Amino acid sequence: MVKIHQSVESIYSQNQSTLEIFECLDEFSDTQEFCNHYGFKIEDSCNAILIKSKKPEIFYAMFCVLGSNKLDVNHKAKEVMGSKKVSFASKDEAEKVTNQIYGGISPLGLEKNIKVFIDQNVMTREKVFIGAGNRVSKFFLSPELLQQLTNGTITELT
Repeated sequence: MVKIHQSVESIYSQNQSTLEIFECLDEFSDTQEFCNHYGFKIEDSCNAILIKSKKPEIFYAMFCVLGSNKLDVNHKAKEVMGSKKVSFASKDEAEKVTNQIYGGISPLGLEKNIKVFIDQNVMTREKVFIGAGNRVSKFFLSPELLQQLTNGTITELT
């Protein structure tokens, strides 16, 4: 049986018909390693990146971009967050803020105060895979379901 992280248990149980789960080995949880080992396309991966706003106030936002794209942190992320200074959340911060395990952090199961922003390129894929809150499972889902389950804002981020 595939391990389900506690932060996404209820989301998975309520969406089993449309949310596929895939078990993977811990050593292949990194996006590129996962794709290489299991034969998936990097263009179908959707990386979840936690960004910390430092000014004018401290808060966090989750950004979802394809593994083949790079998040424009200094311009796009700052702009959508309304921040003057941002940085990538550290491993410890990311685990504390998301209550998930680094290397498998998911945009699903987050606290309501963490806004989710989804790059418009994600929406062009038929299906994407995301972390499932741990390093030993991934979720496969349509971009539309990702947007629905996260209440994410679709915008240009790359």
